[in-house]
Amino acid sequence: MKKYIIIICLLIGLALTSAKACDVCGCSLGGNYFGILPQYNKNFIGLRWSQAKFYAHMNHNSEYLNEEYSHDTYSKVELWGRFYVGKKLQVMAFVPYGYNNMDGTEQKVSNSGLGDVTLLANYMILNTGDDDQKMLKHTWMVGGGVKLPTGENDFQDNGVLVNRNFQLGTGSTDFLLSSVYTVRYNKIGFNAETGYKINTRNSDDYLFGNQFHASGQFFYWQNVKSVALLPNAGLYYESAERHQDGEVLQANTGGSAMLLTAGLETYVKRISVGVNYKYPLSQKFNSDDVASIESKQRWMLSVTYNF
Repeated sequence: MKKYIIIICLLIGLALTSAKACDVCGCSLGGNYFGILPQYNKNFIGLRWSQAKFYAHMNHNSEYLNEEYSHDTYSKVELWGRFYVGKKLQVMAFVPYGYNNMDGTEQKVSNSGLGDVTLLANYMILNTGDDDQKMLKHTWMVGGGVKLPTGENDFQDNGVLVNRNFQLGTGSTDFLLSSVYTVRYNKIGFNAETGYKINTRNSDDYLFGNQFHASGQFFYWQNVKSVALLPNAGLYYESAERHQDGEVLQANTGGSAMLLTAGLETYVKRISVGVNYKYPLSQKFNSDDVASIESKQRWMLSVTYNF
């Protein structure tokens, strides 16, 4: 029991540790967030819809330049699945289709299409979840993967390359590390997740900053006849370093944000339906002297088939 307490403390500590700096918005936002995974011991395939909004404002403090603003919305539908290869090893795949919209004083553009495909492998280090004799149950998975440059990264408006964050893909092959830990005592549980994304340079010698995210959320398991309900709430943190174009650090890139999360997972036989809402509590982006950037609310809806 003592070693389990040590593991819990280490994971919670990692989940609450700040990294150096989130891409302000767009295709490289956050990395792959699992959330509370449906029925950890089964394969599944499903769809997730998500949306994130940002507001940018520029005040030049000049009588010759007007104030500028931009309302940016990043929507995504994602085909995802989990498949066990042996008892302890699982493979996950994420195939996103994005729709980005920028509504600003200087630029109004939209872009949609295939995003960057991600492949991950997770190894089960600890699993007592299938032991019906135990009130206290744990599962702990660690993994890694690769994000492929399948999304468009050269979208232009009137012959000029649109903001890198607005692109559907990064144009780079990137690498991911992840850890997901769940503990449950009777009907009450806690889920801790961390992820780190190591980015590489694309063919234009542009480097998106490395990214980190962590979440911790409590949940309550309740059966209502043949339906299982899992309400949950907690905190989500994300951060990213500044971008580099060649060796030049880019303004208005990178930063961090802490968001409050609340959601509900519903299980009916082989079908799982989940909804999650995130509201920003604090944020600090690396904006320059004339710009301010604000993260708005986010949401995610998922439907999966377990087999």
